[in-house]
Amino acid sequence: MALLPLTTERLILRRFTRQDLASFSGYRNQPEVACYQSWSSYSAEDAEAFFAQQHDLAFNADDTWFQIAAERKEDAVLAGDVAVHFFDGGLQAEIGVTFDSTYQKQGYALEALSRVIGLLFEELKKHRIVATVDASNLRVQRLLEKLGFRREAHFRENIFFKGAWSDEYGYALLASEWRQQR
Repeated sequence: MALLPLTTERLILRRFTRQDLASFSGYRNQPEVACYQSWSSYSAEDAEAFFAQQHDLAFNADDTWFQIAAERKEDAVLAGDVAVHFFDGGLQAEIGVTFDSTYQKQGYALEALSRVIGLLFEELKKHRIVATVDASNLRVQRLLEKLGFRREAHFRENIFFKGAWSDEYGYALLASEWRQQR
């Protein structure tokens, strides 16, 4: 069963192509995008290595991270991506989201995540989806809460991140909670 591409009102959610790499590394180099990510800069070589790793990766393979490209329907521009970590023998997933600053605050991330979460719970029958967020990343916290996630944990100074100890929040959403919201 082919699960990708997915569509939303304004997006096509699909595998990455080599043609995406310039845009991909471009938005990953934006300081406002990179500030909450594990990288400070993202080179063309990093993008090529990413593509090589993702190219033949199966979607929904346990113990993998799969990146889904979010392309705008109106102009075929890569607006961002949704990361999905499959784990726990196929029972759970972890999500992350990265969008070009040009396409932030327009509902694209909400639209993309909502569709991916629907896929994870409805078609793939995941029991639980989690997300870990920097405690100072208020926009992603609000995004997750709009999607029905609840904050389950506050990890104090649990990560040495970009030269300082940082706090993170753990969020989660159960399939039963997702269905109840719908």
